[in-house]
Formats: sequence, structure tokens, C-alpha cells
Amino acid sequence: MIKAATSVGNALAKPISISVSVSNENALMNEILTTRASDSRDIRFHPVLQVISDIFNLATPNVDAIANGVKVELDGSKDKMNQANLEGALSTHAQILNKISCEDGFGEKRKKNMILLSIFKLLSGYSWESIGVFILAALAVNYGEIWLIAQLSKTNQLAQSVSLLKHLSPGLTEQSNKVKFEGLNTLITTIKAVVELIIQFKELHTQHILLEVPAMTEALAKVPNAIYWTVRSAVSCAIMISSLIGYNPDQQILSVADAPEISVVTNKIKDILSYLKSSYTLCVHFIDQYMAEMNSYEKLVQTIESSLDQITILSAFINNTKDNIAPLFDGSTRKKVQIEDLKGKNIFFLISDLDFQNEELEILCDIYAKEKKDDSQYEIIWLPMVDVSIHWDEATLKIYEQLRLKMKWLSIDNPSLIKPSVIKYIKEKWQFVKMTILVALDKQGKVVHQNAIHMVQVLGGFEFAFKPPKEIESHWSGITWNLEWLVQGIYDDILDWAKEKKYICLYGGEDIKWVKEFIEQAKKIATLAGITLDMVYMGTSNTSGHGDQIIKTLPKDQTHTLRDHKSTWLFWSRLESLLRLKIKSGKTVKDDLLMREVLMTLTYDGSGKGWAVIGGGLETNLLVKARGDVILECFAKFDQWKEKGSQEGRFLQAINEWLSKVHSEKKHCHKLTFPMIDGHVLDIVECPDCGHPMEKFVMYKCCIID
Repeated sequence: MIKAATSVGNALAKPISISVSVSNENALMNEILTTRASDSRDIRFHPVLQVISDIFNLATPNVDAIANGVKVELDGSKDKMNQANLEGALSTHAQILNKISCEDGFGEKRKKNMILLSIFKLLSGYSWESIGVFILAALAVNYGEIWLIAQLSKTNQLAQSVSLLKHLSPGLTEQSNKVKFEGLNTLITTIKAVVELIIQFKELHTQHILLEVPAMTEALAKVPNAIYWTVRSAVSCAIMISSLIGYNPDQQILSVADAPEISVVTNKIKDILSYLKSSYTLCVHFIDQYMAEMNSYEKLVQTIESSLDQITILSAFINNTKDNIAPLFDGSTRKKVQIEDLKGKNIFFLISDLDFQNEELEILCDIYAKEKKDDSQYEIIWLPMVDVSIHWDEATLKIYEQLRLKMKWLSIDNPSLIKPSVIKYIKEKWQFVKMTILVALDKQGKVVHQNAIHMVQVLGGFEFAFKPPKEIESHWSGITWNLEWLVQGIYDDILDWAKEKKYICLYGGEDIKWVKEFIEQAKKIATLAGITLDMVYMGTSNTSGHGDQIIKTLPKDQTHTLRDHKSTWLFWSRLESLLRLKIKSGKTVKDDLLMREVLMTLTYDGSGKGWAVIGGGLETNLLVKARGDVILECFAKFDQWKEKGSQEGRFLQAINEWLSKVHSEKKHCHKLTFPMIDGHVLDIVECPDCGHPMEKFVMYKCCIID
């Protein structure tokens, strides 16, 4: 029997071909993936891992202790606890574990890829983490069995007999062989650390499953490959352990250095562990930072909602940790300002990114300069919105400095003082996306207008935000659809021309061919009708369009143009701001004449076919407007309305009657390109021609013009 056992042991101790070429590695992994079941089960990781740790800790060769016959003392109470936990954790999986450790590959004389496929097929219904625990447990069984016999064989007759039958090396516990097992023990320790870390990733992901953590997403995607190398490494360890059985006196115990596969998997599994540790650290840091920001945000919300004054809100918005440093910068005096200096004043938060439109800034500065007085009861503070992932480096700070030097109001002296929670609050509570907003707070810190910028642009004053509703309504009622409102503050010379009883034509568009034809036809009709017509090109609402190129080609002796980009921007911004205010107040084109006229002008411009508005002369209470192709048709059919149009003071009336007839006969198709309002897309916009709801589309646009 001993001779037979020796023969079997010698056969198992022969070298086994377990290497897999690099070119076949991916193919093998793909084949393993095909074995996976659609659903995967988890086992109870921690009780099993605790027992595995106990086995490795107790079985790891302590050559000195074993050689001297020192008995390892065990904590009986701990053993009972582990046994109870393990029985519960593996009660339905013990057969699988036994099959892995005894039948499917560990120590068998087969090619390694066959061993690996056999194991993964057996565990196809389990999660990757469970596979790692199973393979670690199987390795612990084989490893623990060998060293249990080795430890007891010095003092226990039964252990000596089993050792004899297994033909274990009598020199297994000799001091000279101690170093030969250090590499094996290191590999086993690394495998265990990888499995434990993968489980930690799973638990961390489960705890924060709704949180997008880039490092975790990347690490979890690499778990299958990590488990593959874990299984491969464990099989290599098992084969190394099996070489201890069937010892031949003529052979020496293999050292780790003598096993190339051990060296390969050791390096690989160490790299995997290093990557997982680094990724886990990043994940924990990200989550800790996120939780800190969430706590900060919740505290900020609570502070703002319970605040009774604007100073409390300002202090919460600006992360000023040094009481003796003034956190605000006054653009008019170039001096530092303390938050407490604003006590008792209404506050505007001007909120924008660093792509603040120069024209918009200039207009706000003009309004501020006309209105601002030493005894003014409000202050404006610019809060730049920069993504928290962007570092305030030298280049970004330079852009910020250049912008704030154009402002006469207050700004943050050090923009990095703006807390991430403040940026989150402004985006979520005040719906800041891209467009500049102006949030108005009264002296008690209550938001009276979440975005007053359109009111300021239309009514021409910041203080309107804090006036009583009746006073604001009186200003609203004073705005009518006429030439004066359209051009006031934009091109005041037009009003002087109108006083001279001249007809004024405002027109625009991006089609240069239409623009030139329109100028020619308009001048021709004016001559035929016997009127004086001054024309002014107003550009287009598309700020990234070709307005500048068109202006360069216009005949200077036949048409006027606006003086600068600011005037063009103000013209279109005023129309858009008025429409925004009307829509937000619940007005419709059916019951609001001003809204209908403004919306129609914007839709005509949005058609891309040009547009025209004509007023003045002796008909001061009438403005006619039309889309570019329609007004050209009107001019081409002058004979149909020339009789009335040539009469003094009836030119506009004749055009209006012709246009009304055309509108009733022709189908129309209007479009309106309109940015979001305070972070929201308009739900309903009614057609200015027929009053039907306009169909809503989503457009993504990027225009870069040299």
C-alpha cells in the first residue's frame, strides 16, 4: 500500500503544463464569459472569509515552531463562533466547494485552460465575488490539509500515518526549506487581499448605487479579469502544494523560484491588487467628498430657508474663513468691502459664467450708471459660475479679473471662496444653466425675483425689482407697440426723422441677396408713392450670424446701420425680454397686442427670409410689418394698392390692407428659436398669425464665426 501510494504521489508530483500563451489569453477569457448564467447568486462572504483567514493564519508554516514540536493553541470560543457562521453561510454550497477542492482541477494532471474552464462552468451561476471566495476557500482546504498533517505529525501518531501514506517530504518542516515557501505564502496572501478588496468594491457600490463614481465604474468593469487571474493564481498555488505529495528522496522540494508560472501569476496578481487599492482609495475619497458637499448643501439650504436677513445668506455663500479680510471688491472705488457693510440694503446676485456677453454687460453698466446714487438702497454682487471640476488657475483668474474690471458694482475678491454647495444651490434652486440671471433679495433675505434681468432690460432700471406691483404695472401700461419704444436708446436719430414726417423702415435678415433686393424695391416704391423713406438695417437676433459681413456690403447712400454690436444686441434683447416677461406672467397672443407684435417680429426674423417694420410719416399710430418674401411680393404688386398708397397719409394703411388680405389667403409657416427661460423650455407658444400652439422642437447649435 505504501509503495502504491508512493507511485501515485510521484505521478502527481511531476511537472504539469499550466502556462497559457499571451495570444490565447483573451480567447480563454471570452470563452469563460460565455459560461456565465444570466442571473448570478451571492454567498455570505464574510463568515467564509473569516474561516479562510483563520486557516491561512494557523497553517502558514512556522518552521521553527513545527520543528520544535510547539503546539499551536486555539481559541475554542472563536472556533465555535466561526463554525456556526460557516455552516449557515455554506449550508447550500458545501458540495460545490468540495467539488472544486477535490475534483475539478486542484492538483489534477490536466492543462490549465481545461482546469479554469471546468471551475468557471461549475460556478457559472454565482457572482464574480462569490467565485473568488469559493476558489479561495478551496485553496484554503488544500493548503490547510497539508500543513495540518505537517504540524501534527511531530506529536500525533494518526498524523504521522497519514503523512506516511501521502508520502509527504520529511524535510517539509526543516529550517532550510523555510525560504522556499515564502513566495507561495506571499502569493496566497495577495490572492486573499484581491478577493477581499473586490468584495469591498461590491459593498461600496451597493451602498452608493445611485452615485456615479468614475473610478468605481472602471474598477467594476475589470472585476471579471481580476477574478480570472485570482482563479489562475489559486490553481497554480494548488499545483505547487500538490507537489509536496508523493515525495521522492532523490528530488528536492520545489522553491517558488523554480516554478515559472508562480512568478508570472505573482507579478500579475500584485499589479491587480495595486490597481484595486489605488482605485478604492479614489472611490472612497470621491464619496467622502460628495457626502461632505451634500451635507454642506443641506446646511446651506436650511440656512437660506430660515434666514431673516441678507447678511446671513451672503456669509453662507462666501467661504470667508478669515474675519479680518474683506471678501468683496467694489468695481467703482477699487476698494475691498466687508459683508457687514451691506446690512440694510437690497441685494442683487448677478450670476453668469465667464462667457459673459460683452454687449449685455455694457448695457447693464449703462443702466447702473444712470440709476446708481450714493444713497441707493441696493447693491449688485457678481457671482461667477465656474464648474467645480475647473481649477482657478492663472488663465481662468485672468479672464475673471478682466471681466470684473468692466463692472462698477461688487464682485467676489477671490472667486475660489464660492463654495461648491453654492454653485449646486444656484443651479438647482435658481435654475441657472447658461443664460445670465439676476436674483433679487430684499433686506430680509427673501427672494423677490428669481430672475429680474428681463425686467431691468425692458423697463431700464434695477430698482423696479423692489417697487410695489402697482407702480411696476403703471410702467408696463406705458409700453406700446410703436416706433419710439422700438428704437429708444438704440438709434435716437430715428425719432428725429419721424418728427420730420419721414417714413422709417426697420429691416433685418441674414440673406444678403434679399437685403439688397429689398433696399432697391423699397426705394423704388417710396419714389412711386411720393414719400421720403429712411431705412435702417437692424441685423438679426442670431448673434453668431453674418450681420457684420452684410453691413460691409450695404450701399451707404441708401440705408443706415446701427452704430455698434451693443445697439443690435439691445434691440433684440429688449424684444426677447419682453416676450419672456409676458409668457411668464400668463399673457397670450390672443389677449395682448404688444406680445403678438413682438412674437411676430421674432418669428419673422427666425424664418431666415428677412423681415421689415415700417412706420412714421403722417401715420404715427400705425406700424406695418411683414416677412421678407411677403413684403417683396407687396412691392411687386404695387399696382394693386398704389391708388390708396399714393394718397397723403395713407401709405401704411394701403400696405396693411394688402398684407391683411394676403394673410387670410395664404398658408404660413413660422419658426422661433428661443433659449430656455430660467432653465426651462417654454411649454406653449402661440402662433402670432393664427393663435394656434406652435409645435415644439429641440435644437442643438454650435456656431463659430471668424
